[in-house]
Amino acid sequence: MSSIRSISRIEPGQFALVIGATYALLGIFFAICFFLLSSFIPASAGLPSMSRGLMIILFPIMYGVFGYIGGFIGAMIYNLVSGTVGGIKVAVAD
Repeated sequence: MSSIRSISRIEPGQFALVIGATYALLGIFFAICFFLLSSFIPASAGLPSMSRGLMIILFPIMYGVFGYIGGFIGAMIYNLVSGTVGGIKVAVAD
């Protein structure tokens, strides 16, 4: 049996942590794709191999940081809006 419940508040710190970690994993995926695609570009084309290696490190970090910031701001906005218009309705099973 399931019942309909409403998410009235999201803890911004925890939500930001989950979103930041998720985006960091996406950053790893995009870094690998970038590295593989850029390996087909000759070094003489202006993209040094050092920047390729640096992107593998920077993509996950930057995605994680911006995901954390965006998740925190998003949770804060959700909390403001849900107090006015109501929360998201979800069905939960017992």
